Amino acid sequence: MRQPIAKIAMLALVAPLAGTTLLATAPAGATAATTAATTTASDPFSVFKISNVKYTKKAKPGGLVKYTFTATNTGPYDADYYWIGGTLPKGVDTKKKLYWNGPKGTECDWEGSEFWCWTPHVLEVDESDWLSIQFRLKKTARGAQVGAVGAINFDVPHGAEDLDKKRLKELGIKGWIYTKKVKTAVVR
Repeated sequence: MRQPIAKIAMLALVAPLAGTTLLATAPAGATAATTAATTTASDPFSVFKISNVKYTKKAKPGGLVKYTFTATNTGPYDADYYWIGGTLPKGVDTKKKLYWNGPKGTECDWEGSEFWCWTPHVLEVDESDWLSIQFRLKKTARGAQVGAVGAINFDVPHGAEDLDKKRLKELGIKGWIYTKKVKTAVVR
């Protein structure tokens, strides 16, 4: 069973990786075969491609902004421990509701400026999930409102899905974030 808030909290552990992968370094004097094996071992189980990003380019203060995007698992393995979502701009009105739409069975969680959604199914290689988010800006919002949409993926081995955050960290479970920036200009 997924525990979204606890797992999303792990985002803080991988946030500096935004869009990059972890690469292990080989010790001095290592052979080419050892170096290739080390690099392969640190690659993510599933790499996500963020596409079809559509968003509101201009909005008035207090107006509605909509983000729509697709996250595709490009492999090499199925993704069973992933979320799609992102970060909302600073000018979002947190007192208003956040509206979302996605594949059947999608659930979302919104905390602070981050929103993350998950589905009950496994995303096989070359399959996609889509998400549409709509929110209202504050009436005092000004300038460029920058957010990010994408996916986060954890390399959790089978049987370790219910381990707590501390134990996953001890085991060295890695995560990757794949995002694209979206920018809405506030016009009067």
